[in-house]
Amino acid sequence: MKFKLVLALIAGLFTWTGMAQAVDCAAVRARFQCDAATHYPLHLSFDDGPALQTTEVLQVLKQEKIPATFFVIANKVDCPALEKQCKAEHGSKIQACLQPKQECEQRRQILLQAKRAGHVIGSHSYEHLRYSEVEQGLMREHFRLARQVLDPYLNTTPPLFRLSYGDGWFNRQQHPQVLAALKANGFQHIAWQLSAFDWDENNQQGDKILTNVLEQVCKRRQGGVVLFHDGVHDQLHTGRLFTTTHLKDWIPSLRCVVDFKPLSFFETGYTQRR
Repeated sequence: MKFKLVLALIAGLFTWTGMAQAVDCAAVRARFQCDAATHYPLHLSFDDGPALQTTEVLQVLKQEKIPATFFVIANKVDCPALEKQCKAEHGSKIQACLQPKQECEQRRQILLQAKRAGHVIGSHSYEHLRYSEVEQGLMREHFRLARQVLDPYLNTTPPLFRLSYGDGWFNRQQHPQVLAALKANGFQHIAWQLSAFDWDENNQQGDKILTNVLEQVCKRRQGGVVLFHDGVHDQLHTGRLFTTTHLKDWIPSLRCVVDFKPLSFFETGYTQRR
């Protein structure tokens, strides 16, 4: 009995030691030339969802107790519009529209899951367009639709919005009509200070995405809101697979350098509702 107890204690010690050594924080900080005495505040934000694989992101966030913000494309959960479009394309072939309808309802449930988990839900407009380049009537209609379709999910007052490509924000002095249209629809715009550049296929290998984030944080000696993607803007149901699969692997190294914070740590002017 004592022998078994000793074995169990030794096994537990090795298990604990293995976990403790899984990430060498000193090596992480040295590699990116980070200040060893500082943890920088960071907020995770995800664009272009919801997608099937958003559930994987939600699971990681729950396990790691990390708050996040999801900026979602409204047409991905506009099930009546998608069904109407499908029927127009397939005519009397009713079976062809069953799976798209089920997938849309699934995305709605995933978005509700994110909301119920306490994450901030914001709009990424109705479609993923450069709104400084489109006709203003279409832009205003998309902003209106984005608020209408996402109303059951948006959980801040005022509702939050992130422009696709940052277009209309980074070039706001040249195109003030974009932010003016957002304001007319009651939205507050939220930008980002750091980017994982996870949309770039050249970065979807090894630890390039993790490197992108840590290099920015440590070189600037400051944190901020970082942009990731859980979805792919031109795919309704499939997510940004490299990100959704590897997020869990990046968190331990990130924790060596950052403290995860809620969006409200960086942004003011809104209140979150449950």
